[in-house]
Amino acid sequence: MFSPDEKIANRSAVIVRLAAPSDVLDVHSILRESPEASVWPMESLLGSVPQGEIWTAEMDGRLAGILIGRVAADEFEILNLAVSREFRRRRIASQLMRAALESAKIAGARKTFLEVRASNEGGIQFYERLGFQTCGRRLNYYRDPVEDAIQMVFHNGESITEDS
Repeated sequence: MFSPDEKIANRSAVIVRLAAPSDVLDVHSILRESPEASVWPMESLLGSVPQGEIWTAEMDGRLAGILIGRVAADEFEILNLAVSREFRRRRIASQLMRAALESAKIAGARKTFLEVRASNEGGIQFYERLGFQTCGRRLNYYRDPVEDAIQMVFHNGESITEDS
């Protein structure tokens, strides 16, 4: 696993690394400004840091995006992905996904799963460009507002297809 000080990816002045406890306030801020993401309580975020479950992307010395995920047995589950509004459309989400999927593959995950709001067409298209495929639907999965989730899967033996 990668330490908070170990760079996982450095491309276009973006540094992807595991979160440190000092990142949690910024992680929480990014989640709060992202309506498509689930906002986690500070205690949950702090508990995820020592587990190596939060990846951060820095750009220009500031936290620009986050990905929360966990490996269980031979599966990786992406629980949350968000990019700060001012840093969107700079391939930060793609770089977070690449780093997290590579880390999950090293940890033995053979498949990666995620849920995305059914109305989040941009998110669904983004995941499809990366190579994720729809594999199910969860009725009334989200709250505020109540909405179905589209379940998607990525086979970790494949390469990410989007060059972002």
